[in-house]
Amino acid sequence: MTWHIIGAGSMGCLWTAQFLKAGMKPTLLLREQRFHSLVSTKPILAIDELEGITHHFTINLDSPASLSDSIEYLLVCTKAQDAEAAVHSVAHQLSDHCQIVLMQNGMGSQQAISQHFSSQTVWAASTTEGAWMKDFLHVCHAGHGSTWIGPMSSTPDEPSWQRLKDALEKLSFDIQLTHQIEQKLWDKLAVNCAINGLTALYDCRNGELLATEERKKRLAELTEEVSQVREAKGVPNCGNLLELVHQVCIDTAMNNSSTCMDARQGRATELPFINGYLIKQAERLGIETPANQTLMRELAERHIT
Repeated sequence: MTWHIIGAGSMGCLWTAQFLKAGMKPTLLLREQRFHSLVSTKPILAIDELEGITHHFTINLDSPASLSDSIEYLLVCTKAQDAEAAVHSVAHQLSDHCQIVLMQNGMGSQQAISQHFSSQTVWAASTTEGAWMKDFLHVCHAGHGSTWIGPMSSTPDEPSWQRLKDALEKLSFDIQLTHQIEQKLWDKLAVNCAINGLTALYDCRNGELLATEERKKRLAELTEEVSQVREAKGVPNCGNLLELVHQVCIDTAMNNSSTCMDARQGRATELPFINGYLIKQAERLGIETPANQTLMRELAERHIT
């Protein structure tokens, strides 16, 4: 079985490395221009492990336009705003029984892809694995975590569950298949709504959000609004969300959020799929979200969108 991974950022490279370490032969899909600049080379993927060891792997590269293989398993690791277009770019190569696994921050892109690709089995993933890019095709594994994967639409039949389980069983990651992926996505949304935008606003590491009472107050207000919307949508809360947010700040204290890094580089962020998604859901439910709206306005004033 062959996985195709689209998105050569930290998660895409981290998971590609895991497939390679397991003796599998994944194909990493790049943008057309980048791919053609590397055609005449023998590209190497490097991963710095937590133990201080660096592994190097020869890697198969391709691009959506050049791809001739049929795709049986597709892992989408692009930014949320790029995910739907990314899947459409390889639609002509998706087999009828293709398993599509979506690994994006925020929410909204998963639902859109699930609706457009109803012929395939679409899964959403939520992970707490940590990684960052040292250079192109050089990823640093920053922290062990867990990954939950579950279906986005109607429950797949038993053979589909088994095929995905078999396709992932060789990996060393802690991977759990679940029927309750929506709860995990909302847990991650709460963390992202509270942490990502504030770290971009203050240009700080995650742990620094616990440094002052003002910042902790804002974390609490943002998280409470997520809880209100989540409850109104009938998604059960799994424990105390604010405790979860604080724990993530502690566990990833030295990390810079992806949104903070995007803001520093002047790139578009995933905030429309994080706080923006929450605000839209709240409006439909008649719930006010002043903390999230204020944050988005402050960020926009700094041209962070």
